[in-house]
Amino acid sequence: MTERTERSEGHEGTAKKGTAMADRAREVLGVAVRDPSWFRPLDPRVYLAAGARTPQPLRVPTGDAQLILHQTIREVAGLPRDASPEVVLTAGRSELLVHTRGVGLACAPGLVTMGLPVGCDQLPNGGSVQVPFAVGTEDAPTGLVMAAYSRPSGPGVVVDAWAEALTAFAWSALVHLAQSLCAAAGTDATRRPLVPGYLSAGHDVLIVQPMAGHRPPGR
Repeated sequence: MTERTERSEGHEGTAKKGTAMADRAREVLGVAVRDPSWFRPLDPRVYLAAGARTPQPLRVPTGDAQLILHQTIREVAGLPRDASPEVVLTAGRSELLVHTRGVGLACAPGLVTMGLPVGCDQLPNGGSVQVPFAVGTEDAPTGLVMAAYSRPSGPGVVVDAWAEALTAFAWSALVHLAQSLCAAAGTDATRRPLVPGYLSAGHDVLIVQPMAGHRPPGR
């Protein structure tokens, strides 16, 4: 009886270990994603020279991109790991609350739209500001060049005062997301994290091309 019990515990321990490994395999940047098949890190035996790209870009489904964004945007907002996901923008005596946990990301060919849930005294029920960025497409990437409207769409009381700040915040969050994904994908020949070569968008997919960055002489 004792021998059988020990064997049973051994099988159970192996099963738990296998489950834990499977869970980790579904994580990107510490975030459990729905479909990890898109994340293909660079083979650590491959060394990329400056300017060289990985064989394939990262084609991130918008659902997974948004899940990861909820984590990486905390760094953009300067929020500690265990802190509340709310960030307060200030301008003089005015304040605007941004709910980073609810930030949305939508992709269409050549277009990435960031949705920022906001709140202030003039919006007792809250609101949302949509910040669209024109980017490259899968067939015609444009590097990291993006274009945005000077006035995003959303409640006038917010957009009138915070358009520039919210656009800058959304842009920083999008760029940092791309940088974080590329850094997770691997390192270059000097063991520095890979960087985005371009950021594009397709139907419900964010496309990021990791590459080895160029370094100034002597660095």
